[in-house]
Amino acid sequence: MVGNNNKIYNCGDYLRLSKEDIGRNDESSSIQSQRMIIEGFAKHNNLNIVKEYVDDGYSGGNFDRPAFRQMIEDIENGLINCVITKDLSRLGREMYKTGKYIEEYFLEHNIRYIAINDSYDSNIGDSMLGLRLGVNDLYLRDVSKKVRSSFRVKQEKGEYIGSFPCYGYMKNPEDKHKLIIDPVASKVVKMIYDLYLEGLGVTKICRKLTDEKIAIPIVYKKEPRGLAVTENDGFGVWKNATVRNILKSQMYIGNMVQHTHEKISYRAKKCRHLSEDNFIIVENTHEAIISKEDFDEVQKMLKNKSYTPKEKNLDRFLFSGMMFCGTCGHTLGVSVKKTKSKPSLYTHCNHYLRKGKQSECTPNRLNYHLLEQDITHYLNEIGEEFIKHYDLRNMVEDSVYIYNRDIEELEKQLEEINRKMEKKINIISNLYNDKLEGVISLEVYKNLSDSHEKELQQLKIEKEDKENRLKVFADKSKEKEFTKCREAVEKFMKLKTPSRSTVKNLIDRIVVYDNGDSKEVIVYFKFKELEYLASNLV
Repeated sequence: MVGNNNKIYNCGDYLRLSKEDIGRNDESSSIQSQRMIIEGFAKHNNLNIVKEYVDDGYSGGNFDRPAFRQMIEDIENGLINCVITKDLSRLGREMYKTGKYIEEYFLEHNIRYIAINDSYDSNIGDSMLGLRLGVNDLYLRDVSKKVRSSFRVKQEKGEYIGSFPCYGYMKNPEDKHKLIIDPVASKVVKMIYDLYLEGLGVTKICRKLTDEKIAIPIVYKKEPRGLAVTENDGFGVWKNATVRNILKSQMYIGNMVQHTHEKISYRAKKCRHLSEDNFIIVENTHEAIISKEDFDEVQKMLKNKSYTPKEKNLDRFLFSGMMFCGTCGHTLGVSVKKTKSKPSLYTHCNHYLRKGKQSECTPNRLNYHLLEQDITHYLNEIGEEFIKHYDLRNMVEDSVYIYNRDIEELEKQLEEINRKMEKKINIISNLYNDKLEGVISLEVYKNLSDSHEKELQQLKIEKEDKENRLKVFADKSKEKEFTKCREAVEKFMKLKTPSRSTVKNLIDRIVVYDNGDSKEVIVYFKFKELEYLASNLV
């Protein structure tokens, strides 16, 4: 099988054992057995093994294996020019990809490939290769079918089979197929439902969660496990789809919902989303976070936007959706009090309205007509002061201080990141020296260096983000920014009766504090220069 060839081969022996192989109790497929067969073969045929690659517990249909990736990297770097496996199935069981590696990749890179038990040697060739790969592919298809069938039985019994539980829950340490409430994430889920029931839209809920720096589900899952958070994860920005999925999931009323996706084929990694008719739902499998009544109410609101409290009538009131309770932070609504003469409008805390004294808040009742008049008068006062005292040149000068302050803060953060990166690089360098001097083993070195490399990569991502933000500050035209502010002020001032659009261009939020006998109203603006002017206005 080896043939006559005077070429010197630096061989890599590749060993793989899948979970399915372990289940078969096939001793001949064990890692130790594979190693003995390959070493004996190499010795008999005068082949020099320079490196061993072991993937223990990885399926033959998945080529994203750590040792396999390392082997490919070593091939690219010219470290090895021959690959040896016990048989073809150790390299892979998926026909197409395995064939691509054997008949294309290895040939293109002048790599000799030997599968001992299948009597295959790429130097000689094998007319039966296609048939052999086909048999392995059929095995993979059969295993995949059996796994899917096993999973479905467990799903229909209400057992959780996913790797990561639904946000708000964690796996029961005593039974990984059962879910228990996550004390931290469950509070966020409850908060999302409460906010929506109070009339806050999905977009505003996302903004609130982001502003309060509440970790998004993917980050919350990754960080405790030491997994790197990437740009694709969205870092800490909550998305509408995430909140909407939480609001629609029956998992939060104690029902197990699974089989929502399925693989396109046993070969492919990509999944397709299934229709709800195909979901496997088992009721009352775990403790609920949300009551059935609140859940049903939310579903009605989601299906019919007009059902959402006052969402469709926001334009009736100038400041609707901008007012917040200073005590609890929830939105303020507007109530109609009917009298014999004419109806009167009053603000109310939505949280207090729903929970009463349990909310630990106050009604926060104000005459809305008077509040609207006072704020409108205040905006006009600010606008007049702005136009009177702030020409464009002065605005730019004042802005320089604000922007410089932000730039200084970013530069401090960059210095700290650079310091941490330098420390990590020194640690990795020292670990490498320790490995060369025999202070630590190769395995210990790889484990420690991989951990520090991941942290270093995360710091690089943070550094890039800070540098991009700094660049934005440096490139931003102060004059253009403040021209935008001036245009918003002038547009508001031209109108005899202000519109919601002109008001929303100026105001970020209105916070009302209920101090018993007295009320305090604070207006927060979208432009820093208006905030500065308001804080100095007597």
